[in-house]
Amino acid sequence: MENRGVAGRGRLCAAVRAGVVVLAFAAGRAVAGEAHYRGGIGLALFLAPAYPASDSERFFVYPYPYWDYESPVLHLHHEHLRAKWAPDSPLSFGLGANGSPPAAAGSPAARAGMPALLPTFAIGPDVMYALAWHPGGLRTALGARVRYRFAVDSSFRITGVGTSASGFVEWHSPRGRTWPIVISLGPVFRSRGVNDYFFGVQAPYATAGRPAYGAPGGYAGVRLTGAISTRMGPIDIAFFARYRNYRGAVFAASPLMKASNTVIVGTAVVWVFLRSRSQGGA
Repeated sequence: MENRGVAGRGRLCAAVRAGVVVLAFAAGRAVAGEAHYRGGIGLALFLAPAYPASDSERFFVYPYPYWDYESPVLHLHHEHLRAKWAPDSPLSFGLGANGSPPAAAGSPAARAGMPALLPTFAIGPDVMYALAWHPGGLRTALGARVRYRFAVDSSFRITGVGTSASGFVEWHSPRGRTWPIVISLGPVFRSRGVNDYFFGVQAPYATAGRPAYGAPGGYAGVRLTGAISTRMGPIDIAFFARYRNYRGAVFAASPLMKASNTVIVGTAVVWVFLRSRSQGGA
């Protein structure tokens, strides 16, 4: 475990260095142009499976800081960092992050007698290419992302888990809409380490109804994500949903895979108290 922890910290440092490279790239290509920024604090509420492919659901509530900075070549958001090749270029590079909540030891019933799943976070690069606009202003982009996932225990020790990768098609509604919509669809692939973290059963925790299982790396299903949002004065409101289809996944034989389809639904409310003049600030 100690070796994995050292390796995990090494990979985290590598991911941070990748972010520095993206920032340096953006700074090197910066051009004159007005920047816009907004900052605040948000609260996310969502209903999600207790762990991936679980047939049990849990309700989660998380506060989070919110920031959004955009210039002609750089977009810094609380979930990602993105730099354009040039102000009008369809090609952009980014660094993004996501995470998964913890699952208590023995919870849900499918994991009875098993240790807790630690909360994880994933960070890594992505690339997007914007296609030509469609009639009506609909925007379409093709993209790919790679994330390295880490588990964090109560003492904030970081352990490397493994890598995931995905390709996707993303659609954006025209700019200026009162309720803008973003939809993303694509396959997901995960390393042996990530799949085994969620779906593996080590021999000491095997039972008659839950045999030992080691999950291989490979195809991990299809992901469809949608979000719609609006602004009401200093308040931003968003609703989001994510559908996962695990049919054909390499870990389909895992005794912990209890649902071939899962859905996450939720909402986020943000109070924006800091903004640039162009965004209505002082």
